[in-house]
Amino acid sequence: MLIFPQKPMKFSYKVIKIALILIFVVTAVGFAQSPDTLYPVKVFTENGYKYGYINNQGYLSIKPQYAFAKEFSEGRAFVYKGTEILSWECINVSAEIEFNLQAITVMNFNNGLAKFVDPAGNIRYIDQQGALIDVVSPKEKPEKNFPDAFILNEKYGYMQNENSVLLPAIYERAGEFSEGLAPVFIKFKESDLPENNCYNAFINEKGDVIIKAELKYDDKGYLETGYFFSPGKWQNGVCRYYTSNDPLTRAEKYIRSDGKIIW
Repeated sequence: MLIFPQKPMKFSYKVIKIALILIFVVTAVGFAQSPDTLYPVKVFTENGYKYGYINNQGYLSIKPQYAFAKEFSEGRAFVYKGTEILSWECINVSAEIEFNLQAITVMNFNNGLAKFVDPAGNIRYIDQQGALIDVVSPKEKPEKNFPDAFILNEKYGYMQNENSVLLPAIYERAGEFSEGLAPVFIKFKESDLPENNCYNAFINEKGDVIIKAELKYDDKGYLETGYFFSPGKWQNGVCRYYTSNDPLTRAEKYIRSDGKIIW
């Protein structure tokens, strides 16, 4: 059998360049983060506890430097440095100051506007550039959000709408759905008893357990971590919760929808 030598394959510089660009683009898309995938965390520094922001991988994206920091919404977040009374800064995801605001309290942005209470106690609205906006807010009856939890025979379930059941009443405790997940307390064994604001799983709208709490105990048998206390709403695949209800000992945690604790 005759074997003919293969001609060496030739790659043009242009083809290689295009391939490298495509790899870079795919990689960039895979790790791109939307404006609201930064989450406030409290960190102990040489100047005491300060707030900074982590990304959805659990890495600090904005260094701890604030006395208080709110969640990002629509690419903006309000932070308070504590150097001046009632003085807030509105920052972007690069920690650049967009504008300053004198306010007693301020809400997150919603549809381009943020509600705040000015130093005189008046409710005002501001846009993302810091301009005051006159808004008439009619009192409307809020629409009921579904799936909605209901209680039957001291157990919790979820309604699909006002007339049909989505999930039967089998849970010891049931929280609000957000991004397709809800915190619940399931009795996996007889000794499982929920505390206030305590959950041990996240389920989807089919009732499948997507995330289950992993309990960890210290050498003396005391529970260190595991349950989800006072979980917030899911935001771009990340949920904040606490390790206990005790404000003196509890730690703030963040978990991703794939079950990974990132902080």
